[in-house]
Amino acid sequence: MLAVSCSSGIHRLDKWTMHREGSEEYYHVNVPCTVAGALNEAGALGPDVLGQTRYLVIDKSQFDSPWIFTTTFSVKPGLRHILRFNSLGYRADISLNGTTLASADTTFGVFLVRDFDITDLARRKNTLEVRLHRAQAGDLNMGFVDWNPRPVDESMGILGNVELISTPDVQVASVLVKPELDPDQLSRADILVTATLINRSDHAVSGFLKGEYEGGSFSEPVSLAAGESRKVTVREQIDNPRIWWSHEMGTPEMYTLTVDFETGGNMSHSVSTSFGIRDIRSEVDAAGHRQFYLNGKPFLVKAGGWTDDIFLQDTPERTRRQVEFVRDMGLNCIRFENIWGKDDSVYEICDRLGILALVGWSCQWEWKIYCGLPETPGVGCINTPETEDLAVRYFHDQLIRLYNHPSIIGWLTGSDFIPNPRLEARYMELYDEMEYRPYICSAKGLASEYGGPSGMKMLGPYEYVGPDYWYLDNQNGGAYGFNTETGIGMNIPQLESVRRMVGIDHLWPLDANWNYHCTSSTTDMNSTRIALETTTGLYGAPAGFRDFIRKAHALDYDGTRAMFESFRCHVPRATGIVQWMLNSAWPSLYWQLYDWYMVPTAGYFGTKKACQPVQLVFNYGDRCIWAVNDVLPEAEYTAVLRIYGADSRLLRQEEKAIYVRPREPQKVFDAIKGACFADLELRNAAGETIADNFYCVPATQNEYLWSKSDWYITPIGKYSDLSFVTSLPVASVEMQSEPVEGGFDVLLVNASDTIAYQVILKAVDDSGELLPGVLWSDNFLSLVPGERKVVRCQIPAGTPAVSISLDGWNIQKK
Repeated sequence: MLAVSCSSGIHRLDKWTMHREGSEEYYHVNVPCTVAGALNEAGALGPDVLGQTRYLVIDKSQFDSPWIFTTTFSVKPGLRHILRFNSLGYRADISLNGTTLASADTTFGVFLVRDFDITDLARRKNTLEVRLHRAQAGDLNMGFVDWNPRPVDESMGILGNVELISTPDVQVASVLVKPELDPDQLSRADILVTATLINRSDHAVSGFLKGEYEGGSFSEPVSLAAGESRKVTVREQIDNPRIWWSHEMGTPEMYTLTVDFETGGNMSHSVSTSFGIRDIRSEVDAAGHRQFYLNGKPFLVKAGGWTDDIFLQDTPERTRRQVEFVRDMGLNCIRFENIWGKDDSVYEICDRLGILALVGWSCQWEWKIYCGLPETPGVGCINTPETEDLAVRYFHDQLIRLYNHPSIIGWLTGSDFIPNPRLEARYMELYDEMEYRPYICSAKGLASEYGGPSGMKMLGPYEYVGPDYWYLDNQNGGAYGFNTETGIGMNIPQLESVRRMVGIDHLWPLDANWNYHCTSSTTDMNSTRIALETTTGLYGAPAGFRDFIRKAHALDYDGTRAMFESFRCHVPRATGIVQWMLNSAWPSLYWQLYDWYMVPTAGYFGTKKACQPVQLVFNYGDRCIWAVNDVLPEAEYTAVLRIYGADSRLLRQEEKAIYVRPREPQKVFDAIKGACFADLELRNAAGETIADNFYCVPATQNEYLWSKSDWYITPIGKYSDLSFVTSLPVASVEMQSEPVEGGFDVLLVNASDTIAYQVILKAVDDSGELLPGVLWSDNFLSLVPGERKVVRCQIPAGTPAVSISLDGWNIQKK
């Protein structure tokens, strides 16, 4: 094991060994990690343990015993040394050189930051041991609710960075930066810098708190008594600041601030942090809907719900690619139901890429079935002095952790419920002292004594509804207000991922292996039943595996696209939409815009099409064509509509010059009649195509059983008939791929007189597996007769040999 040598500063302790108590089998691990994650990385849980049903048979009893993590490090004499644990899961006995620092009866809780002054115990060479016990029922652990099976080890491990902080005397414990910006005057801003200083020595120290950032610096004299802790606040004015915007509204400008404490001309301790200058506010409008404003500008929140990997094995590289996926789809926000991340990587990446973030506690603490504590109606399971104390300590430490991230636009302290009034009062005491961003009491349409109305709604659906649902419904999940979690349920991965997930011997008919990779919900969404009913109802009974997959892709593309488009069409009455979910913790068939293998689903590309900055969309409610524009300046465009019959013959063509203003959806073309294909194109003043869209339009709407709507679905009594698309003749599509820097340009030509529907481009390796993390400018696309289209493919750096292949609904490849 490598030893860490420490002089003044902050040093991460990341190289450890791990073993089960009583076992002589040791594993070399990189911390942070979970026990199960480290075992999986070492191959100890077996090959491809998340595939098929192998996860089901993991021996969970091995996690009933404590697991022991050990590392060694050396320190420089003459300094004060502090050990910081940023997250431990769940109970820990901690010892240094055989002396107990903390015991498991008092050292528990996953969202706490713990500092230990080890100066009097530290030697030149030191051995640090952490003996961990997994969470039990009733513990306030992190969790995944019903999204996937519970982690086999209950996320036992060292879940955050372990840091050795060394200083001659004064430690800069934290630095918080609050930007103050008048949205009506962006040419000037203030920053309020609050540094917490701790004199770790046994004597008084006088010195200077110094700060340096682009364009400015400060120096404040400070005197601290022995052992004293103090917050020091400095206000700085910044003229002509670089403003932080979300990626769709501007540039996410970032600053770096370095804060030192100097005494006697020498630096005692230094901390650097990034921050952004922006103004974030929200209001609950007259209709009861929460509207967010960034730098004074209202915007529609377009988001997905995040989860970490089931073993918490996400790397910074994998995390960055996922946030790049979010930006690529045109989404502007991620909802973090749970404070995720082994470190701050995901929030830092959101800062840099201009992705907004809503953070808060998960509903796993609100339901007895997940938490293991008695449940009080409306307020959940945190209702005893002990659990409330722990939750408040969690809240304090996470407010500090997330404070400086400009991407974070609000805090939710409840999901399906609200905190009890006693707990919320304690939350708000901290919030009023420490925070400035909008506070939201619940993700549901509730109100609390301190937070007032949430301005949110959580009325479903979580299971399949048709594209027209979002336009027709005005009572549940339809396109009004701020819907914090919703979607069409099953988002089937591409067939290569499904093969890996369920096994080649279980592809057809759909069986228990498929069901196992649905959700872990005890109510529904835990089988392929509705997916089979829906594909059959819309397109006709699937004839086999490939036919089921293509039909599932088509309904996913159309349904997910319509969800985002409908909210854009109903601005400003619609204020926010969160796809449930963005990603998956393990190989899954449900609730994802890209799968666990990092391959986009059809819904990904439906979302990307829906969220083009300015776009023409088919309104399934009135069957007209609308233009939408969320944030771009007003401009003139040419709108083009082409209607093709079920036989691919052109029936109608119109062009119209239009002005498209931000946040003013407008009807462009009159209603489309009958079953057909609609091809839409939007051109700028130079005649360039800047957006396109294509629909398979049914003759009639779905007939919903509105009286039977519940929290997760509105059943369909009679489906729209899309069977005409299954009768399309084979289309001949020519493909040429040309290598370019970072990927390929792929030219597609429909060389036939038949529409080529749902053409899928795939980047594959030598074994024929889909490459993870690939960005396509368009995919799951359709080509009208004679159409030519160039699609750009971006391949992650370092990817081995790649080839481009073609698949689709009705194509003959040339």
